[in-house]
Amino acid sequence: MMDTQNHYDVLGLQPGASREQIERAYRFSLEMYTEDALAMYSLLEPAELDGMRSLIREAYHVLSDSDRRAAYDDGHGFAHPEPSAVPFQAAAEPGAEPAALPAILSGRELRRIREARGVTLRHMANVTKIGTRFLEYIEEDRFAFLPAPVYLRGFLQEYARIVSLDPRGVADAYMSRLPART
Repeated sequence: MMDTQNHYDVLGLQPGASREQIERAYRFSLEMYTEDALAMYSLLEPAELDGMRSLIREAYHVLSDSDRRAAYDDGHGFAHPEPSAVPFQAAAEPGAEPAALPAILSGRELRRIREARGVTLRHMANVTKIGTRFLEYIEEDRFAFLPAPVYLRGFLQEYARIVSLDPRGVADAYMSRLPART
């Protein structure tokens, strides 16, 4: 079954994943398949664990090198992320000034940024501990289903952190669109 997976599947990523996401997924995947990982101990034989670690290392070896990754993507029909698909670039370095966000930000724009950066909703939900349905409601602008503003602000800030945007700016820009609650 693992033989049919591509390198992105092995690491649990989408083709547009950033270098940082590849690094995190590699470390996480290796930890998950260590010989003393309790969850895998009863599921896989030692030879299967070795095979998975080998697949993980191979996927990382290819995806972490930009030239190998470009050749792999071209050979497997993966499109390279379009620069225009990410309208607000992340800050170049920690502590650097983030790119300006629009005064009003829609859920559709947030989804486009998330997808362009290779982050799945499932990954975001796992990392932030925010329910997938709330993340979907945010991206679909389903205001009637969103939580109270205090919680929504926190959800938006976590969303922004995962996709490397200014948390406060994203929360302010999105929440400026909320209808007044009675």
